[in-house]
Formats: sequence, structure tokens, C-alpha cells
Amino acid sequence: MKIFTIDTKKISLLIFPVILAFSHAQQDDPLGVSSSKALERIQLQFGQYFADKVVEMQGLRGQSQPREWTIVVNDERSQFRLRSVRVDAEKSINEGESSKFYPENLPIGFASSKKIKIDSKKAFEILIKEARAARIGFDYVNYKLRSLEFGDEPIWVLSAMSSKGALLGQVILSAYDANIFRTVWYYRGSRGYVKIVDSALDGLRKNESSDDDFPAPEIDNRPKPAVDGLPNKNNPSPPKNIGPGTEEAEVKPVG
Repeated sequence: MKIFTIDTKKISLLIFPVILAFSHAQQDDPLGVSSSKALERIQLQFGQYFADKVVEMQGLRGQSQPREWTIVVNDERSQFRLRSVRVDAEKSINEGESSKFYPENLPIGFASSKKIKIDSKKAFEILIKEARAARIGFDYVNYKLRSLEFGDEPIWVLSAMSSKGALLGQVILSAYDANIFRTVWYYRGSRGYVKIVDSALDGLRKNESSDDDFPAPEIDNRPKPAVDGLPNKNNPSPPKNIGPGTEEAEVKPVG
């Protein structure tokens, strides 16, 4: 009877690259609350107008979804026209008027809840895909939903964090059509060295290199010979027989 043995060292070498791309944050947290569930609970408890215009929506330490959301929404009945609501897996708490923005800090904009097609669960899947491509592992996610500048399109700002609270990367994408606006990754080495990979800077370099492939045509600035006895504008010479007191700029050749 043959006895098969397993080489644990070889298995660990095979599993390590997978662990690099995947992390503990991918394990679905049964106590977590998705953004869509949080907004639905606000609408049912406080009314549709509470979730109609979202200023900011934050959830911290999501694995994969955060256990609590803090949402700042428009409320015309309050003095600062904003109200803060806190939602977790069991209850929703109306924290009253929010003074986080007005009057010192103006809100960037107001995201329309009707345009939120990508909830936090779908956004987390996109983050996992981008982190796998960048070969970044992380422990939890900080979520932030706000509006795009000068518009009502909602966008997600997902921050991938380490177990010690260090920022490892960010993915900024549209909550309407999942279009990725920007990715930033931080590769941390020894002695505090950090390598930054920013898609915005890489995109600028690509555009600059493409412009260098098509240089502007050279302009011939050499003086050209005169034609039919007329003075050359690139190499002018004063006409002959100029009377005294006459400026050269006022003299025109006579046919």
C-alpha cells in the first residue's frame, strides 16, 4: 500500500501569490450593511425626501461591508438644510441637523439617490478586481460616497487599508455606471519608502508621449530672393532715390 505525503512548503509557495491578491476583507461580513439597504431603511423610516439628495455617505472598516453608515442628506426643514442619519444592522438614528458643512465648509455637491446604480457591494467587487491587478492585499475598506464636482452624479471613493490603519490604495469610480476615474496604489517598502502608482499621472505621461510621436513641422525662416525687383519682406532693403526727410516705412515701390 502506497502512502502519499504532502509537501507543505510547495503548497505554501503556490498559495502565497493568491493571498497577495486576496485578503481577509473579501470575506463577507454577515453583520455588514450595504449602502442600498441603508438608503432603503432611511426612506422607509423618515421619508423619501431624506434620501433624495445625498451630500455624503461614509462607512468605515468594511469587511466587506461596513457595520454602520453615517449619511448626510438634504433636509429643507433644518436650519443648515442638512441632516445626519446613522444606520447599522439593527436601527436607524436621526442625529439631527448637521453643521459639518454649512456655513464654514460648502458641500461639493448633492448626489441624486436615483442615480446610485452601483451600491457598495458592487463597488467592493470592482475594488477587488483592481487590487488583484495591482497585486495589493488589504484588510478592510473605508467607503465614501459623494457627488461629482459641479453635478449630481454620485461617485465612490474606496480606500483600501492595512490592519495597522495604513492607506494602501484608493479607487474612485462612478456610482452610476461604474466608470473608474482614478486609481492610486501605495507600495510600502522598508525604511519608510513608498512607491506611488497614480493612474492620473500615468495617463498624462501617455498623452505627452503620444504628442512627441508627431512633432510639429519645421518652419523655414531662411530669407527668400526678391521677385520682379520688389524688396523681400524677410530681408528688406531700402528703395533707391529716397528724398530727404522721408521715412523708409512710408515708402512703397511704384509700379
